[in-house]
Amino acid sequence: MKKAKQYPFYRIWQQRFRLHSEDRSGFPGLPAAQQWRRWIWQALKHDGSRAEIGLLLLDEAEARAYNRDYRGKDYATNVLSFALNEGEILPPEDDGVLRGDLLICPQVVAREAAEQGKTLTQHCAHLAVHGTLHLMGYDHIDDAEAEDMEALETRLLAQMGYPDPYAQERD
Repeated sequence: MKKAKQYPFYRIWQQRFRLHSEDRSGFPGLPAAQQWRRWIWQALKHDGSRAEIGLLLLDEAEARAYNRDYRGKDYATNVLSFALNEGEILPPEDDGVLRGDLLICPQVVAREAAEQGKTLTQHCAHLAVHGTLHLMGYDHIDDAEAEDMEALETRLLAQMGYPDPYAQERD
């Protein structure tokens, strides 16, 4: 029996969310594409969004170049989010599908995870959710927005069995 007939949720998932991923980081031991899909879907499904997202895992040199070229900051960062219609002249897509790209640098993520006493998997899950929420329009520019976004991230990660990613900051 086909997976979609056996699991109707799987069919709905495929209709509402497409993930295109590429690993150019060369970093060993990263979570599988299916795991990234699960984390991103967790962020999307809470408000019923339909999405087509590109996930690009970059090495530090490439991540640094993107951060420098698009944010004016000359260092490799953990995650960059690029919504298709963010800052563009083009209007949002008429079909209501969220389109964007997540660029993640596993080398930076691994360093941060070690510094914060987290596993690589925990930190990858957090950054996948965090970056996806940015694509959806969430931000943390001011304190009120930051509190709302952090609370949502914490709730979404807890639903998947992950600890509060901000627990150390709150202690």
